[in-house]
Amino acid sequence: MKSVFHTIGEAEHFMDSIPKFSQAGSRAANFNLDRITKFCAEIGNPQNHFPSVHVAGTNGKGTVCQMLASVYQTAGYKTALYTSPHLVNVRERFKINGNDIEESSVLDFFRLFGKLVQQYELTYFELTTAIAFWYFSEEEADIAVIETGLGGRLDATNILKPLASVITSVGLDHTDLLGDTIEKVAAEKAGIIKSGTPVITGRLPEQGKNTITGAAGVSGSEVYSADHYNPVYADGRFILTNGEEEINMNAYGRKKIDALNSAVVFSVIEVLQKKFPVTVNHFMKGIENTDVYYPHHGHFEKLLPEKEWFFDGAHNIEAMNVLSEELAYRAPEQEWKVVLSFMKDKLNSGLTAIWDKYPDVRLYEMEGDRAASYHEMKQFFPKATQIDDDEILKWKDSDQLKSELVIFSGSFYFYEKVRRWMGTIATDYD
Repeated sequence: MKSVFHTIGEAEHFMDSIPKFSQAGSRAANFNLDRITKFCAEIGNPQNHFPSVHVAGTNGKGTVCQMLASVYQTAGYKTALYTSPHLVNVRERFKINGNDIEESSVLDFFRLFGKLVQQYELTYFELTTAIAFWYFSEEEADIAVIETGLGGRLDATNILKPLASVITSVGLDHTDLLGDTIEKVAAEKAGIIKSGTPVITGRLPEQGKNTITGAAGVSGSEVYSADHYNPVYADGRFILTNGEEEINMNAYGRKKIDALNSAVVFSVIEVLQKKFPVTVNHFMKGIENTDVYYPHHGHFEKLLPEKEWFFDGAHNIEAMNVLSEELAYRAPEQEWKVVLSFMKDKLNSGLTAIWDKYPDVRLYEMEGDRAASYHEMKQFFPKATQIDDDEILKWKDSDQLKSELVIFSGSFYFYEKVRRWMGTIATDYD
């Protein structure tokens, strides 16, 4: 079948023409595995050609994926990582040992399978998932860490047969698609559990824990909780307790919640120790070097070396509560400048209580059909004021604001705009 794609420009233009979830919401999704199953069968079922760990969760899954990939990479394995959404460039979704896929490999995929891609009319996420599976198979990855996009049961990544399934957390998010109770959301996440495959969990609410434990029991799968390692954050360190041994790591640049995320990662490597041996020293170095291998992550990411400015993609109540606790730990509310931008479907009254205590809250209106307008956001944050590009750039260039604490948050889709304000995108993506 002759390809119609001859240049990377043609391939990128085609991908850009497919509606993305960030822009169109559920209209851009397909909650059915038939199409991705058939497409991957046509291209040789690449998802079966590498060992994998499958990671789902309402919050924390991106961080756990990057930490886990960093640990296996530190231990000497050729490690693949698939995450979403991308923050700036789609090639970020597909990494081998921390490096983005090359444009030439993306073009190779389209030259080989372009006609099939068009024939199957894949969604954007189905297409990127298929690219990931094919690329990791071609590269003969020793192990791949695969993040679900949304939910789990009907997520395109769920055609995997992983060595372990991970559920980092369960909270109310995407309730229109996943259900409006903890039990319903947990059932969707539990859909990644495969027969006889171990399940590793983070800290779960009781209803979520019961649902996932029940699903694992039906599948004959053992459940391992990261709480077993009593993770704590103290004096800039993560501390895990492994039997009588204490694992004490530098937590520089991480949030307090990442103590729990590191425990999830340790649980995974312990469960897979026979197939993929990892020393405690490699684990510690991997956690400490996560930001070296994956510097752009959007999880309380420091934006400029000389300023205490951060970006955090918290976009649901649970994540925003965690972020607010982190901010309060670092400085009183009155010392923070907060800049928020939301998707329409993420606005709800619970956000008001979280951000209302901050006296200096600004609202930024992003472009796109799914983005909330200033007036829509203002209904939830009546004390906040609007901010535009010019004012942000004045902040950045002002010596007065050098010592200010600034947080940008509300949506991962806000990240690219923030990085452009900081002038830190061109270096990576020229």
